[in-house]
Amino acid sequence: MPASPPHTPCPTPAVSPPAGLARPIPLPGPAAPDPTGARVLETALFGPLSVPGAAAELADLAQRAALYATRAKGEGTRRAYRSAWQQYAAWCHALGREPLGADPDTVAMYVVRCADAGYAVSTIRVHLAAIRTAHQLAGRVLDLRHPRLAMVVEGVTRATGVRPRRQAAPAVPDVLRLMLAGQPAPDTPLGARDRAMLLLGFGAALRRSELVALTMDDVTPLPGRGLRVRVRRSKTDQQGAGQEIAVWANPDEPTVCPAAALAAWLAHRRSAADLDWTASTSARAERPLFCAVSKSGRVTGAALSDKAVVRLVKQAAAAAGLDPARYSGHSLRAGLATAAGDNGAGLAELMRQTRHKSPAVALGYLRPADLWRNNVTRGVFGDAPAQPSGGADAGADISSGS
Repeated sequence: MPASPPHTPCPTPAVSPPAGLARPIPLPGPAAPDPTGARVLETALFGPLSVPGAAAELADLAQRAALYATRAKGEGTRRAYRSAWQQYAAWCHALGREPLGADPDTVAMYVVRCADAGYAVSTIRVHLAAIRTAHQLAGRVLDLRHPRLAMVVEGVTRATGVRPRRQAAPAVPDVLRLMLAGQPAPDTPLGARDRAMLLLGFGAALRRSELVALTMDDVTPLPGRGLRVRVRRSKTDQQGAGQEIAVWANPDEPTVCPAAALAAWLAHRRSAADLDWTASTSARAERPLFCAVSKSGRVTGAALSDKAVVRLVKQAAAAAGLDPARYSGHSLRAGLATAAGDNGAGLAELMRQTRHKSPAVALGYLRPADLWRNNVTRGVFGDAPAQPSGGADAGADISSGS
C-alpha cells in the first residue's frame, strides 16, 4: 500500500475578545519557563504568576481563564485583589513558600499573620478571595473549605469579631449645606462643577466611580420635576444593564438644588474644546459630564478619576470646618441613605435609589432611625402615664412568670 501523506495538525484558532466591548482587555501572554523550571503566566489581574510544574496545555486554558476572570471583576475589586495578592506573594517568598502551591496550611498561617497584624475579618476575606482567584487563574485547586483552614478562619472570626470598623461619616443635608457654603463662587467653573458634583452625588446616591463615569447624555433635566440620571454600570451591575434614578429639584432652596447646580455647570461645560462644533452629536453625548478645570479656570474636557471625588469631599469638609478625616467619597451616598431613613423611607424605596442588591446592607442605613421609631421605652420613660397600669399586682405576675 502507498504510504499515507504526513498528517498536518490544524492550527488552533486565535481567541478574540467578544464583540461590543469598548476597550477589549488583551489576552495574557504565553506561559514561559522561568529559571526555576516553573512557567510564568502573564495576567492582567495579578501580573506575572509563576506556576510550578505547569502542564504544556495549561497555557491556552489559562489564557482563556484569565480573560474571563479579569472581565468578571470590577476595577475596584481588581485593585483590592492585586494588592492582596502582592502582599501574600511577598510573605510566601520571604518564608520560602510557593504562593501558588495550593497548600491550605500555608494559607492558614497567612490568615494568622493577617489577624496578628490587626486586619479586619472583612479584609482577611478579601485576601482569601484574591488568593483563590489567583489559583483559579493558574489552573490550581485551592480548597478554602479545607478543615484546617476553615477552623483557623472561624477561630479568627470568633476572636476578633465581624463588627465593621468606623465607616465614613454621612454627609446628611445639614452637613451638605455647610460643604456647599464653603465652595468657590457658583459663577466660576470650579465652583459650579464642585457644587453640581456634591449635589448630584448626594441626590442620586452615587458611588464615586459612578459619579465620574457620567456622560453628557446620562443626565436629563425634566422641567417641573428634576433630573433623570442613568447609571450605565456599577459595582452591583458589572454586566452594564443600566439603571435610571430620579432626583427631585429643590426650587425653594436654589443653593441646594441639584437641577439648578447642574444647569450652572453645563453653562461652563459646553464651552470646553471637546464639545465645539467639530464634534459630532454622538461624540458630544459620550463626553464626560464632569471634567477637569485648570488653575486658570479653563474647562479642559479631561475625564476625572474617582479619587477626584474623595479629594472634593475632604476639601469641602475642611472648608466647612469639619474634620476631613471622617469623610470620604462614600459620604455623599451614605448621607442620602441616612437622611432617607430619618425621613421614614421604607426599605424598597431606599434600595431603588441606592441600587443596593443586599437588603441587609440597605437596612444598615435605616436601623439608626428605627432604633427610636416606635421604641417601647418612649412610653415607659418619655410619656409615662401618671399611674402604672395593672397596679402593684402586675409586678408580682411578671416576676412569677417563666
